[in-house]
Amino acid sequence: MNYQNKKIIVPIIIIAIILVGYIAMRLNKDVVAPPLDATPQNVTLSGTYVCLPHLDTTGPQTEECAFGLQTTDGDYYAVDFGASVEAMAQFQAGQNITAEGFLVIKEALSSGQWAKYNMKGIFTITNTIEPDSANGKLNIDVVCESALAYMSFPDGASAEAFVAECKEGKHPQVIEQYKEQMGLGEGATI
Repeated sequence: MNYQNKKIIVPIIIIAIILVGYIAMRLNKDVVAPPLDATPQNVTLSGTYVCLPHLDTTGPQTEECAFGLQTTDGDYYAVDFGASVEAMAQFQAGQNITAEGFLVIKEALSSGQWAKYNMKGIFTITNTIEPDSANGKLNIDVVCESALAYMSFPDGASAEAFVAECKEGKHPQVIEQYKEQMGLGEGATI
C-alpha cells in the first residue's frame, strides 16, 4: 500500500468509527427502562416487629424508631396499620407476627420520608394471623438491636460493636431489661 492510499483510508476509518459510536449512543438513548409496578400486591408476610434500620449508620444514631417487619430472609418492610390504632397496640418490638396485607415497593412511593430506611416497601396490614405467644423464643438480634433505642454511642461502629457483644452474651442485663419492658414472662427465652 502506498502513501497516497494510506492518506485516504485513515480518515475513512476515523469517520466510520465516529459514525458507529454515534449510532450506538442513539440506540442506547432510545432504550426505555420498564416502568415500576406501583400496584399494591396482596401478600402474607411473617417476621419480627422491629425498628427499621437506617441506610446511613455513620455518625451518632438517633432514638427515633419507625416500626417495621424484618422477614426471615432479612428484608425489612415498613408497617402501616392505616387508621387502626388498636391494631398497632397489639404488637410489641421483638414479637414474631404473621399478617396479610398489601405491599407497595419502595421505588413506587411518592413520599421521600422512607428514603432513609433500609427497607423494601410499605406493608399495609389488613389482617393479622395469631401473633406468637409472649412466652416463646426471643430473637437475640432484635433484643440486642432494640437496646440501641435507649442508649447513645459516639458513632455507628461503636453501636455495632455493642450489638455484637450483646449477641455473644456479654450484656445479659439487656435481655432481662428487654423482657421487663415488653412484659414477657420467664418462659421467654433466647
